[in-house]
Amino acid sequence: MKLRVTATARDGAGVARADDGRIVFVEGALPGEVVTAEILRVDRRWSRARIISVIEASQDRVPVRCSHQLEGCGGCDLLHVAPDAQLRMKQSMVVDQLVRAGVEAPDPSLRSLDNDQGRTTVRAAVVGGRAGYRVRSSHDVIVPDVCDAVDSAAEQLLVDGRFGEATEVTIRIGNRTGERMVMVKGSDFGVSVPEDVLVVTLAELRSGKRAWIHEEAAGRRWRVSARSFFQNRPAGVDALVDEVATMVDELADDGVMVDAYAGIGIFAGTVGTGRKVHVIERTKDCTADARVNLNGSDALVITAPVESWRPSPAAVVVADPAREGLGARGVQSLLRAEPDVFVLVSCDPSSFARDARLLEDAGMSLDRYTVIDMFPGTSHVETVAAFVA
Repeated sequence: MKLRVTATARDGAGVARADDGRIVFVEGALPGEVVTAEILRVDRRWSRARIISVIEASQDRVPVRCSHQLEGCGGCDLLHVAPDAQLRMKQSMVVDQLVRAGVEAPDPSLRSLDNDQGRTTVRAAVVGGRAGYRVRSSHDVIVPDVCDAVDSAAEQLLVDGRFGEATEVTIRIGNRTGERMVMVKGSDFGVSVPEDVLVVTLAELRSGKRAWIHEEAAGRRWRVSARSFFQNRPAGVDALVDEVATMVDELADDGVMVDAYAGIGIFAGTVGTGRKVHVIERTKDCTADARVNLNGSDALVITAPVESWRPSPAAVVVADPAREGLGARGVQSLLRAEPDVFVLVSCDPSSFARDARLLEDAGMSLDRYTVIDMFPGTSHVETVAAFVA
C-alpha cells in the first residue's frame, strides 16, 4: 500500500489516509513522506501499518545507528528522527491533542535536558541469565551488547550482569551518587553483579524487606526505594523542578501547597520550600521515602489516593499523576482545595489534553505550558502546564 503521511499521532506513528478513506497509523513514518506500508492490524475506523520502504523521505529522517533497534527492539522508537526534530515532533503531538480536546492554549515553550547521561532505571526481561529488551509487539527478547540510551553504570549491569534463574530484572542506579541496585523477579540464585550492587528479590520486598539507593537532583539528595517511583534520569528531575518552580514563583501567592501524586516528595522538597505542604501519595514505599526526604520541613505526608483525600484550602496545587492522568475524579478532588494556581505535570499527551479540558470546564484557564524532551530517542512526552483561576 502506498501512502502519503500528513501528521504525527500521539504515539509517534505517522498518520496517513488510505484510498478508501480509512486512517492508517504507520509506525516509523514521518510527516511529508511517501511510503509503502504493510497493514498489521485493521479496526473498524482505522488501520495500523509498518513501513516497507520510503519513497520520498522527510528531511528530518536520519539513519538508525542502533543495530538492536533495527532488529526490532521496542525501547527507542524515534531513532530515525534527527535529534533537533524530535522535540518539534513532540510539540506537535501535544498541540494536536489540545486542539482535539477543544482547549484554548498559547504556544508552548520547548525544553531539552542539560547534562543528560541517560536512563537510570532499566526494566528488562531475563533469558538464559541475560537481561534484554522486548521486541516491538512481541514477547521475544533482544539481548543487547551495548545500549546508548542508558547511563553507563546501568549499561554495565544490563550487558555484563548475569541474572541466573530470574525472569525479570529492574536496574536502578544513582548517576550522581554511584549507588546501584537490582531488583529481580523470581529466584536470585545465580545472580552475578559487581560487589557494590545491592541485590533484592521482589518476594523479599513483598515480605517487608526494605532496600533503597540515593540520588542527587534539583540540588538535593533523595532516598529512592526499590519500588518507589522516581523519574528515570536526574537531569529530568532538574528540568521538571525548574519549570514547576518558575510557574509557582511567578503565578502563585504565598500559602499552602498540595503536592499530589507526590512520589518520594520531589516537588514538596523543592518547590514547596518555605510553604506548608500537603503531600498526597497512595503507595506506602513512596510515602516512607517522602517522610525521610522531607524530614524537618513543614510537610504533612498522607498515604491515600488523591480521589479520597479530604481537601483543605491551598494556594497552589502541583499534580504529577501516572500516564492515565487525573481524570474527572482527580480533578474534582484537587479543585476542592480552591487553588488559584494548578500546575499539572503529564507524561501522556492524550490524558494531558483531557485533563486540561476538565480543568478548563471547571473554570481554570491554561496560562502557559512547556514540552520537555525527557525521553530522547522515544515518542514519550513530558508536559508541564500552569492553569490559573
